[in-house]
Amino acid sequence: MTSGDLVKLYAKIAGVVIVFMLAIAGIYSIGRCSRNQVPDAKIIVQVDTLYLHDTICIEKPVPVITRTIDTFLVAVTDTFWIKDTVYLNLPREQKIYREKNFRAWISGYRPALDSIHIFRNTHQIITSTTIHQKQKPRRWGIGIQAGYGLTYDQKTFKPAPYIGIGLSYHLLTF
Repeated sequence: MTSGDLVKLYAKIAGVVIVFMLAIAGIYSIGRCSRNQVPDAKIIVQVDTLYLHDTICIEKPVPVITRTIDTFLVAVTDTFWIKDTVYLNLPREQKIYREKNFRAWISGYRPALDSIHIFRNTHQIITSTTIHQKQKPRRWGIGIQAGYGLTYDQKTFKPAPYIGIGLSYHLLTF
């Protein structure tokens, strides 16, 4: 076999290998090139509820409105004389205490509100949402390559090891 025949044989083999590898890469990438394909997203929702028991203490509140509703008779008996009775008209009052957080009505003779404690139950809901999205793996890259390939030397193709920098399409990633 002459060197020209050997070159033709290596060229045919290299051509078949290159066409075969391009066909495999094309078939593999057709399924991956879909534009409407959305990567899977993992959504994590965490809900925390915080309950607060708020106490409002108001010492000696001041009435906003004081009005006389009615009067009533009270019999006061004298202890010295058995048949001595005095009737008094006592006013029946209603006092309204009002502030931002409460409203209270007190009625009677000289009514007074000493203190009031208001217990409010409030709760706050805290929600945090985390979305983890998988990214598509990158297929093209530039990097250091090592392998075995055909080299052209003195008008012949020879198989030889190769180390260099080049552009590559990733078929498998690990």
